[in-house]
Amino acid sequence: MSVVTGDYRRKIAIKGARAIVPGYGAEGSRFGSLVPSRDIVSALRPRRKPRSGRGPQPAEDLPASWLQSLLGFESIATTHVTRAAADDMVATGLEWTAAAKARRVPAFNGDVDAMTARAIAGALQQYDEGRRKPVDRARSIRGHVHVSATSSVRTPYALLDARRATGCHKPGMPIWNLLSGCSGLLFALQQARFLLQEEEAGRDEDAFVVVSCDNDLLPFVHTRARCPADRDENIDDWLFQAIFGEGAGAIVVGHADRAGGDWVVEDMGWSAVADDWRVRMSSDDGSPRMIVRAREVAATFREHVPDAARRGLQALGMPSFRSLHRLCVHESNPKLVAQIASRLEAPSDIVHSISAKVGTLAAVSAFSLLDEALEAHRAGSDPARDAIVCALIGEAGNSVVAGHLSLRYAQAVCASAAA
Repeated sequence: MSVVTGDYRRKIAIKGARAIVPGYGAEGSRFGSLVPSRDIVSALRPRRKPRSGRGPQPAEDLPASWLQSLLGFESIATTHVTRAAADDMVATGLEWTAAAKARRVPAFNGDVDAMTARAIAGALQQYDEGRRKPVDRARSIRGHVHVSATSSVRTPYALLDARRATGCHKPGMPIWNLLSGCSGLLFALQQARFLLQEEEAGRDEDAFVVVSCDNDLLPFVHTRARCPADRDENIDDWLFQAIFGEGAGAIVVGHADRAGGDWVVEDMGWSAVADDWRVRMSSDDGSPRMIVRAREVAATFREHVPDAARRGLQALGMPSFRSLHRLCVHESNPKLVAQIASRLEAPSDIVHSISAKVGTLAAVSAFSLLDEALEAHRAGSDPARDAIVCALIGEAGNSVVAGHLSLRYAQAVCASAAA
């Protein structure tokens, strides 16, 4: 499905993008740390059947280095709040459900709330800097969409506080809370476009929508304790808590500006590629946990992400990925990203990836990739490269959605429109 129209004011543009990942970079270190993947595996103590030998043999412990050697994860981004709770759970020596009953978990993750607020403030600051003048935020904000699959009950109220702190308070304007997985940015941008098409918004050249996102693992922190004996041989039961990291992000979306300086959404589309889930929440005696169909995730990724990337490139009328500023591939795991980049013959310098250090960040991954892409362009890494393609895939409505987002730096386009 395409969201492009001929009228420049009907096109939307990304005005700013910011992501914060605990333990990653100077700002991220304030909110958490990068937990070595071997420490997580050692605490979980998963096992596997021996691959050699004759006759039935007892299962053996997976080596602590397994996540790094097989999938490429060196460490996982974890907030201070989640890490303290996880360490407490592990120290009990108990299995998941028993550990959850033995230890109390904080009611909400203040680190995630603070990161989200900082990301919103950062994206809004980029918008102001791009327009070279402060925007009347309270007047021009037209909506706020939040993307998450694991937010706490406090999150909506923390978001309202963040809006007020950044001058975006508007009486009577709610938050559209979008329950979606890794492909959530596509649906959020569609909603932002609808909000910017409203008549009053169309008359305001400064009109904008805030799109925020978080990935909070505190609700599942007990599952970093020891695997139950009846589940420790099934990777689907313990992989989620071993590879998913925490984070927060925000983008500001507005009308494409005649004067240029925007990343204009030239095309966007998606489709359901599997009418079946890959990640699902379950429960053990009242304690939530997530199940990942690991092999199906990898197979679906390899089949559909390259096609999504090619559609995004085609929408820009470009013959080769080599001409892009960035190819942003959803960071399911570092080795999958590298495989897709190689298959598409995309140079490594245009495929940014941090998942080896931080884990997979769910929907926050797209925000993180856009943050880096826009910052690198502002820094003048290669001004001649003015296009970005995002190839995303993830859960949506108990099915899997794959899609693309095609962006072009608007200076030449807007100059033509103004003429």
